[in-house]
Amino acid sequence: MKRLFLTSFSLVFAALCLQAVEAREVKPTERVTTAVIVRQGPSTNTAVLSRLRPGEAAEVIDEVPGWYHVRLADGTDGYVSKTWTNEVAEAGAGESLVQPSNYKIHVIDVGTGLAVFVESKNFALLYDAGSQDDLHDGDENRVVAYIHAVRPDLRRLDHVILSHPHKDHVQLMPDVFRVFDVKNVWDSGRVNNTDGYCHFLKAIAGEPGVTYHDAIASNQTRSVSFSGSGCSGTVVLHEGEKMTAAPVALGIGASMSMLWRNASNFADPNGNSIVVRLDLGGNRVLLAGDAEGGERKSPSTPPDANSIEGTLLGCCRAELKADALVVGHHGSLTSSRNAFIDAVGARIFVISSGPHPYRSVRLPDEEIVQALKQRGEVFRTDIDDDACGANTHKIGPDNDEDPGGCDNVVIRIDGSAISAQYNRSAD
Repeated sequence: MKRLFLTSFSLVFAALCLQAVEAREVKPTERVTTAVIVRQGPSTNTAVLSRLRPGEAAEVIDEVPGWYHVRLADGTDGYVSKTWTNEVAEAGAGESLVQPSNYKIHVIDVGTGLAVFVESKNFALLYDAGSQDDLHDGDENRVVAYIHAVRPDLRRLDHVILSHPHKDHVQLMPDVFRVFDVKNVWDSGRVNNTDGYCHFLKAIAGEPGVTYHDAIASNQTRSVSFSGSGCSGTVVLHEGEKMTAAPVALGIGASMSMLWRNASNFADPNGNSIVVRLDLGGNRVLLAGDAEGGERKSPSTPPDANSIEGTLLGCCRAELKADALVVGHHGSLTSSRNAFIDAVGARIFVISSGPHPYRSVRLPDEEIVQALKQRGEVFRTDIDDDACGANTHKIGPDNDEDPGGCDNVVIRIDGSAISAQYNRSAD
């Protein structure tokens, strides 16, 4: 009997210990200066119950998209926004430690285009992979070569996001599926009848275990037909959960929010550009894709009300706040209006551009560069473009007469510190 009692006691004690180890708590992020509002329900339209102040912690009872259901030290049950809180792991003896928050955001030099690779201990993400002029594929694909160079151990991409189906954002994507296991794809659903977008969708359809998300519908089957000379036929896609404004968890203390997602048939697919905010520990990085503020005008001109920049300023100004910005539309005068940049409030700016002209204009526009320099540090992937083609020491194919591979930019987040620098190494 004694042995049975001791065994039962041991099991109960072990279960209690395990429960303590697995306890979850949240604290305000380092961006919070006063308090995080605790609400009655998972919506800003519900009543305010209390406040969670910097340094205080709340027990996590449950979670729903965008919100944690928590219990405060005084017993109050309510909801706090995931945007303004970080999850912590209980370390025992009443002491909680925030999970390590070290991240790297690589803006890859792909010539005239955009590719952003985000890595941490817990996840890997790719936002766009395209170029107008650096079109190597197969084993010479510049994006694949770069990821292999900085993360030779990587076999899986947890998330692949296509901002919109233009060549300079999608052309290098198909090889990504050939080399890596891709778990989630995020695409507005706006169709562009080009070979690059056709190959992209076919790569998704042929990827085992992938979940495809768009801004059209949830859990439906969608067929897209192409008639291009280099890619044709009908692609059948099985949609997962539809893209919404709710944050998508990337790992402990990390999430992404699609601030703009729209599958409408705009005259220019730039109007469909998915704008993503990455919440990484206590820092935010905004990926603007080719989001525009209107036609080519001075940065001091207010953005058009129905443009992406204008719409986001009208509905979601607070959500735009970020510490770093990958600048919209390659630094064009169509984007980065002062009102938008000031709402973002970043101090690190990265412009991904190259020598291929847009409507006879080589980007970035100098007015945009100067406006950004007044607000913080500016990094560019086109610094060495004129000599880059003959460079024998760069990422991807060397001395290939093409830009790309020379001026990669890395944004580093180490705990609460954020910085940026160039990566000019070779593979």
